[in-house]
Amino acid sequence: MFSKTSFCFLLALLIGATTMSAQTTLKYGHMNLGNLLESLPDTKTANDDLKIFTDKLTAKDDSLTKSFQAQYTKFEADYNAGTMTPVQSQAGQAALQKLQEDIQKFEQDAQQVIATKREELLKPILTKVNDAVKVVAKENGYVMIFDTSSGAMLFAAETDDVVALVKKKLGI
Repeated sequence: MFSKTSFCFLLALLIGATTMSAQTTLKYGHMNLGNLLESLPDTKTANDDLKIFTDKLTAKDDSLTKSFQAQYTKFEADYNAGTMTPVQSQAGQAALQKLQEDIQKFEQDAQQVIATKREELLKPILTKVNDAVKVVAKENGYVMIFDTSSGAMLFAAETDDVVALVKKKLGI
């Protein structure tokens, strides 16, 4: 059925494939992206800028809260003194409730604005690090580089920590 030539060709093909797969060892690396980001001067600058931005919003929130407390204290004093008509009391309560809702909305909006600002500040840093990781992977023949800071890896065989290579590529 099989001729000797077909058999020899198939055997040579199998031996060649096994030899090639044995020669191409896949190379994997790992790094802790969180630790790397913390060590970057750009991240410190971004965090400092974010703190200044957050402090401004916090100061405005504090101002709104103090204003509310002052109005509430005055309303309570007038109410307890009996100097308010029922209509004035209802209007005062409505005004205080509106002010309280405005403060809550400001706080919710501030959290969203802070998150957006943080993303805006960190995006160029993450892009720079990602580009450096890609270059390191290509230059050093890594098939994959894992981020150990995410906690998604349950097991990993011995891999190379590429943080030093990435830092070198980033110039730090």
